[in-house]
Amino acid sequence: MEKQGEVKLIGMWASPFVLRVKVVLNIKGIPYELLEEQLPFSKSQLLLDSNPVHKKVPVLLHDGKPVCEL
Repeated sequence: MEKQGEVKLIGMWASPFVLRVKVVLNIKGIPYELLEEQLPFSKSQLLLDSNPVHKKVPVLLHDGKPVCEL
């Protein structure tokens, strides 16, 4: 079996966009770690480094690299 990379999802519980990503990851059976943001009060350095242009969630990290929107 192929080794999967580490997947992390930076998000907020109330975001419908984060919920969409969570649903797809669960349907596909991809294990992931959810990193909760305390938006709009503060943004972590990881979020700012991973999405420097928009500074918004969700951000999907695969092996520490952000996956860009297409």
